[in-house]
Amino acid sequence: MIVVALAFLVLMALGVPIVLAIGSVAALYVLVFVDVPIVVVAHRFYTGINNFTLLAIPFFVLSGLLMEAGGLSRRIVDLASALVGWVRGGLLMVAVVASTALAAMSGSGSADAAAVTTVLQAELRKRNYDIDFAAALIAGSATLAQIIPPSLMLVIIAVQNNLSVGALFLAGVVPGLLACVLLLVVAWRHARGKPELAAVVEPFSAARVGTTFVAAIPAIGMAVLILGGIIGGIMTPTEAAGTAVVYAMAVGMLVHRELKPRMLPAIFVRAATFSAGLLLLVATANILNWLAATSGDIDRLAAWMGSVLTTKLAFLVAINVVLMLLGMFVEGIALILLLGSVLTTLGGAFGIDPHQMAVIIVFNCAIGLITPPFGATLFVTAMVAGRPFVAVARRAFMPWLALTLALAALTAFPTLSLGLPRLAGFID
Repeated sequence: MIVVALAFLVLMALGVPIVLAIGSVAALYVLVFVDVPIVVVAHRFYTGINNFTLLAIPFFVLSGLLMEAGGLSRRIVDLASALVGWVRGGLLMVAVVASTALAAMSGSGSADAAAVTTVLQAELRKRNYDIDFAAALIAGSATLAQIIPPSLMLVIIAVQNNLSVGALFLAGVVPGLLACVLLLVVAWRHARGKPELAAVVEPFSAARVGTTFVAAIPAIGMAVLILGGIIGGIMTPTEAAGTAVVYAMAVGMLVHRELKPRMLPAIFVRAATFSAGLLLLVATANILNWLAATSGDIDRLAAWMGSVLTTKLAFLVAINVVLMLLGMFVEGIALILLLGSVLTTLGGAFGIDPHQMAVIIVFNCAIGLITPPFGATLFVTAMVAGRPFVAVARRAFMPWLALTLALAALTAFPTLSLGLPRLAGFID
């Protein structure tokens, strides 16, 4: 497997697309080092996506796009503005609260980042906010879509490791909310030293809260439908995702009447394009996961790490550091597909619950979304805000620190991720 790793790194350095790089090195390994027919590569490719749960991915992607086009996302932002927008620096808190709420509906951080930045951009400029910091904070908040259910990353790592999607969804709730609180603290701390942000456009209004809450009820209902259906055992993740598509389309077309039939083809194409690329990556990575499992290299790696890292905490700290560094250069879902199964197995050798390990892996990948030089959500918010990427990246340290502190708490206290699944009876 060392040869495979080196060949993969060389291909990535040469700019070969990651799907081709994974497929090429897997085929090379089978041809040279494994005494099995090459057709096995095609078979493992097919079995990598021959899973009913994976159908949830294109449905969740599509529902997120329909939410944005149908006005559901904007109404969540309006409700968040009514709740916290009246305090000093309140628009920053609005961004955090709105992103957290949208995370519980769409599962797509980039879509949430674009929606929140678009809605708040004009008001942020009008009130003289630091646009670069605001964009960085929105990017950090949007990463919560990968931690708070329904998260695409949690679905993928659940399928990869034969874990309950419902259990992993519950495992991500408390760490995600903790990260939200820490990001709110970052927003408050930033605004505290800026007297010019003390001016508010309008005072707190209970009537406005009530009005925006009523307007946001259809959007909130979507979160209840998805999470309640999955966690309550009424629907599978795939059924819940498909129901969310129908719900978002019905609300956007019949209730808000902002989603027009002529908009649907473009939305379907965007969802299909993103989903196809993602599922192609899932299928290809399954070949490498199979090779790692059958070659015995995982057992040897576990034995070596057991001799070097003598405690569970040392192992977790090492894994966090490695994943955070890799997340700077490798896209999060690709990182999960390449290392998720291996690290979860290694964690088991140290007595770490696979659900906690899975959430730790996903959390690291989420942090990678705001870590230069390839922070995906930073690129989205910088582009929508009309600011240079470097300028926004320079202001990303405090949001990164808040997320890293939440990750440290998740690592040190397993109850943060395992408490709710145990309470719900998903795990012992």
